[in-house]
Amino acid sequence: MYKLILLLLASIIIAGCAAKTRVAADLDKISSRDLLAQNEHWQKSFSTLKGSAKITLESPQFTGSFGADILLNNSDSLLVTITGPLGIKLGRAFVSPKRFVFYNQMMNQFMTGSLEDYEDTYFMQFPLEISQLRNVFAARESFNILELSTYEIRDGCYYLETRNDYLNYHIWFDPASLLIKKIEYYNRSKLVYYKEYGQFEKFDGIYFPRLVSFVRPEEKQGMSIYYDEVFINHAFQPELFNINISDNARQIELSIENQASE
Repeated sequence: MYKLILLLLASIIIAGCAAKTRVAADLDKISSRDLLAQNEHWQKSFSTLKGSAKITLESPQFTGSFGADILLNNSDSLLVTITGPLGIKLGRAFVSPKRFVFYNQMMNQFMTGSLEDYEDTYFMQFPLEISQLRNVFAARESFNILELSTYEIRDGCYYLETRNDYLNYHIWFDPASLLIKKIEYYNRSKLVYYKEYGQFEKFDGIYFPRLVSFVRPEEKQGMSIYYDEVFINHAFQPELFNINISDNARQIELSIENQASE
């Protein structure tokens, strides 16, 4: 299954950058600054997102698929509701710049605290750190570039290699939309993880990828999010972010929960 996920991700970048688009990359017309400015503008173009998706996880320790409802507000507050077969509610996770809450509805357990306390901790069986949840579900990238080392055409895409201190980024941009199709994150020369975005469509007049993938190749961990529905910049009540926890639910420590799943 893991090999199939890797083949799927590889096909996204090839099809998305070459066969699917007929616009050819042209370094004389589009500069690296144009690409970065376009992506910054796109990320600021939506303040709310509401969607439903299917999440597929693959790792040596766990394989499974879930349904999910996603709420994002102003790029900071995220609520993910996970469902299992027959729509059974499994859990709800809330992440804001300062707070994290997870309610395991199946086990009637919850954990909460400062996001700072959990930011380097993996979330459940997901290959994500809790601090990465917002950006992955919102298809956003946050990086600061100090030095551009490579700008060329690769695989039919605009391709950048940049660095910021000890972090290095390899980024492919679709020549038609000028949006990121793939980005690799390196700690010096080690590939830590990469993300790919595919099947961009217009929702409420704004492009958004139906498919978001996140892979840690060394750990053989992969996650894909396929959006069935997407609503962008629709107003919704802040009360939707509330998580109602049963009075007899037991509070647990996230570190203990992670140890139990290893």
